[in-house]
Amino acid sequence: MNKNLFLKISIVFLLVASAHFSFSQNNDYFLKSSDNEVAIEVSRGAEGIEIALLFTRASQFEFVTIEKSADAQNNFSQCKYIKFNESANDSVVIVKRDVYPLNASDDVYYRVKTITKEGVSRVYPAVRLPGLHDTKKLK
Repeated sequence: MNKNLFLKISIVFLLVASAHFSFSQNNDYFLKSSDNEVAIEVSRGAEGIEIALLFTRASQFEFVTIEKSADAQNNFSQCKYIKFNESANDSVVIVKRDVYPLNASDDVYYRVKTITKEGVSRVYPAVRLPGLHDTKKLK
């Protein structure tokens, strides 16, 4: 069952990723870097937040962290750590789950931080996962 879910998420992610070619002005749910090396997609699942990452040149990375925050600019904390081995393929899709998400009624921001094997650090812009607002309060 988990392999089927992973396969479905990966296929959807690859289809969405191929449709984007640069940074979007609206970074809700999805972001692809301008150099096309990293893409991130976030979505709510039954067991937490699904975070799908696509790397086109994964062999250059020593490790990658996924960070989250309730604020788009500040207070990011690490929620996932991904270490690449020496035999990492260049094109890689990785799906992780944040089982301790922040409050679902508020917007949450996820971003990717990469460290290359040469020690170069890059922090990509955050992707917003919109909160599940109570529609009764809006009326």
